[in-house]
Amino acid sequence: MKPVLDAVVKLVNTIRSRGLTHRQFRDFLQSVQSEYSDVLNYTKVRWLIAGCVFERVWQLKDDIVSFFHEKQCSAECEMLEDTEWLSDFAFFTDLLCHMNNLNIKMQGKNQFIVYIWAHLKAFKLKLNLFAG
Repeated sequence: MKPVLDAVVKLVNTIRSRGLTHRQFRDFLQSVQSEYSDVLNYTKVRWLIAGCVFERVWQLKDDIVSFFHEKQCSAECEMLEDTEWLSDFAFFTDLLCHMNNLNIKMQGKNQFIVYIWAHLKAFKLKLNLFAG
């Protein structure tokens, strides 16, 4: 899954690291009346947000492809047009979202070990389903 992670991080950094490209991308999303106004930033320090970043990129994938084709930089997003890569990306996105949900369930006040254990067991069962 590291190649998928690296490709998505590179794509997000390509959009967000250059000020002009980032502004043009936000303007493009506004012009196509997208549900979202931007992609989320990913950093290794805040690795738990990876699920949210992946989910946002997944939901904006068509707009990202259109944006880079309009800028005549289709090499930047060629993986978003590869069906095999997209299936790996969808699986990894789903897995990261489940991990984020587990993390949220385990936080907060009055979390007894019994409930935390139940959440962990349920997540382990989900992982077995994903592996099968």
